[in-house]
Amino acid sequence: MFEIKIQSTFSILLYTVSAGLLFSFLRIPLPWMLGPITGALIYNTVNSSRADWPVALRNLGLIVMGYSMGRTITAETANHILTELPAMFSVTMLTLLFSAGIGYITHRRTGISLASGVLGSMPGGLMQMVYLAEEIKGVDLTVVTLMQTSRILVVIFIIPFAATYGISTHVSGGMLVPPTAIDSGLSYYILPGIVIAPVGAWLACRLKLPTPYLLGPIIGTAVAVLGGFPAPPAPREVLNMAQLFFGTSMGIGITMGSLKGAGKILRYAIGGALLLVSFTFLLSCCLTLFTSATLLTTFLSTAPGGMTEMGVTAIILHSDTASVVAYQSFRLFSILLAVPALLKRWFKR
Repeated sequence: MFEIKIQSTFSILLYTVSAGLLFSFLRIPLPWMLGPITGALIYNTVNSSRADWPVALRNLGLIVMGYSMGRTITAETANHILTELPAMFSVTMLTLLFSAGIGYITHRRTGISLASGVLGSMPGGLMQMVYLAEEIKGVDLTVVTLMQTSRILVVIFIIPFAATYGISTHVSGGMLVPPTAIDSGLSYYILPGIVIAPVGAWLACRLKLPTPYLLGPIIGTAVAVLGGFPAPPAPREVLNMAQLFFGTSMGIGITMGSLKGAGKILRYAIGGALLLVSFTFLLSCCLTLFTSATLLTTFLSTAPGGMTEMGVTAIILHSDTASVVAYQSFRLFSILLAVPALLKRWFKR
């Protein structure tokens, strides 16, 4: 059994590394995330059995990306984030209301239940929305999975392209500038800033925080930086490897079979995702009028994607990663902590 798992892991790795190299050669944005996602989707399509990808590798990738995001949060950026809390709240509420409206329209036009339409349209995590759907009566899990999968695919492939070639002035084909060398004599001093990332992941798991292997390192590394410990940038190769591990895991979790046979629902799911992206772009334009942030930063901050994907895009495009992470985290906590209770109470009525 162990040999079969090893063989399966190497097989999927061949697909994902090849796709990553191809995407990098073609200068496609986020090649080491979008490439592995595509490679894993192809693997799932041509093979009858699902690939076996170690969860530990996915978690390792999340820890590295969380560290890279957390190191951008300094005392100055933290104070800036606090001043933008009203804007975060407003953007989050408007996004959730717009998503609920899309869910209602999908419910009326396709005949699915209102609960299924709303949960399928919420810009939360796929697994979180599926878990929530299991607790509410009248929800079709297949429909929620289909709609969430469609939104994820639309967002992770459209947003990086739009941000890289439509907004950003730092087009690098998804490759990071190699970090500057760190004086070896200071290695003992920078060690706490590096070690605290996996420690933060462990504490986040114990505290049962959402996405602990990403959020824990972000918080832990930010605390270390605010405490005066330097956190050097992760080497390009390490960050690419982290994206490969996470992208492969994400691609394996999305099966093309879940997108088949949906017909009318699939059309509304993709259309709703496109409308949501357009709406959040308008919100980002409005934010530039009331804040000092650039359009690239506000676009990635309001985009209905995951904190991981938007955070990595911000790092690569030299945007204000701390602000992007703050906005995405605020929406994530709002959806995972407040929205489930409200939806469960609403639908139970």
